[in-house]
Amino acid sequence: MGRSDQIDHFDARAVFRGLLDGADYRNRVVGSCIYRCPRCAHRIRFRWRSFFRANGRSPFQRKLRRVFDDLTPTLPADEQGRIDFHCPGCQAPTRIIYGAHDYTTIAYHFDVYAALVGAGMSKR
Repeated sequence: MGRSDQIDHFDARAVFRGLLDGADYRNRVVGSCIYRCPRCAHRIRFRWRSFFRANGRSPFQRKLRRVFDDLTPTLPADEQGRIDFHCPGCQAPTRIIYGAHDYTTIAYHFDVYAALVGAGMSKR
């Protein structure tokens, strides 16, 4: 089984709690939200500033990062954001895909689109 076969796509609502919907947006981060790993149920709180400070660095090795890049939907470069990490509970490589929307020169809105989650380590 190849690496890409082990990566699943999850809608934001399937793995996040605390996202808001409105007339012109969906899955907006307001304050904070909770990510629940679909592999091990470990919970991680993401605050608004987590998305603001995300700078595109990835802890993934180059080969794995390329697989995730191939599976990441394309958005306009100035709107696309991602947070890559390994789940603290099961070490599943995870990518949160979100859109950053500048609504003033100093403020942004963040809308979470999806999560890509690789295979984690089984618990003993």
